[in-house]
Amino acid sequence: RYTEIVATLQEIQVGDAFILLKVIQTFDFIFHIHLMSEVFLITNILSKFLQKSGVSLTEAMAQVKMTICSLESMRNDDEFNRIWNETMNICAANDIDEPAEQRRRKIPARLGGGDILSTTLSAKDNYRINSFYAVLNLIITSIKERFNENSLSIMLLCEKLFLTNVFLNDLEAQQIAQFYNMNYDELRSEQRFYKVALGQKKQMNLTSATKFFVENNFHQSLNTMNNLLKILWTIPANTCECERSFSSLRRLKTYIRNTTGQERLSSLALINIERSFDIDLDLIVTEFVSKNKERKKIF
Repeated sequence: RYTEIVATLQEIQVGDAFILLKVIQTFDFIFHIHLMSEVFLITNILSKFLQKSGVSLTEAMAQVKMTICSLESMRNDDEFNRIWNETMNICAANDIDEPAEQRRRKIPARLGGGDILSTTLSAKDNYRINSFYAVLNLIITSIKERFNENSLSIMLLCEKLFLTNVFLNDLEAQQIAQFYNMNYDELRSEQRFYKVALGQKKQMNLTSATKFFVENNFHQSLNTMNNLLKILWTIPANTCECERSFSSLRRLKTYIRNTTGQERLSSLALINIERSFDIDLDLIVTEFVSKNKERKKIF
């Protein structure tokens, strides 16, 4: 919509519109917005995936690695030339000047004189090195630092313990036991008990693993793994579900419920947040009636 935006700003004819026009009618703006559009098309896939409920850290890390590989695949001259040519076409269609070569900066004579840049880059080489590769390197490095596997290694091992039928080796089990100050021998024996019961189930999510754990009464017999499972539930891969829960408050606390107490508000929020949970209304009504003699007479 670049052409339409330019035409609209020219039609508006106010101070801010003239300032925006001066900014966007440059090769530099078009090149960088085209570059970032290509980057965000890739990172948006990761962003949407991380906003899903029930995402495990293992699945999140796999998606992060694919995103990094996709961005690294862009780091070549062919991709740069494609973006450069498309930018040149947009500039030609909108009568925008091509980029000029970088002006040489000189050191004052009193400081010795000479050029600051020993080698002069062409405009295209300057954009390739200082913009295209620099932007991609910065984004890739930022994603790697944000999802550093070293800081998530213990949680990934816990997910491997509960969500797969693959045994932890002795070193991995020792890392978990040492990190959470648990008994190593108990963890190793409980792991074998759990994995044998798990059988051929290759991959589960945390919800199905917990259901399997409780249905087999492992929460009563496997104390060490039960504590680990509680810890695993308190560290979600994202906070989107929590934010959605907070957003429900504006629908609950209306002006009609303005004097609602904290206990009732918490109960209403719990019902709204856990709305996927099946509620036996007949059982609730029966219990409500049975707690009062007058209600028993009426109902």
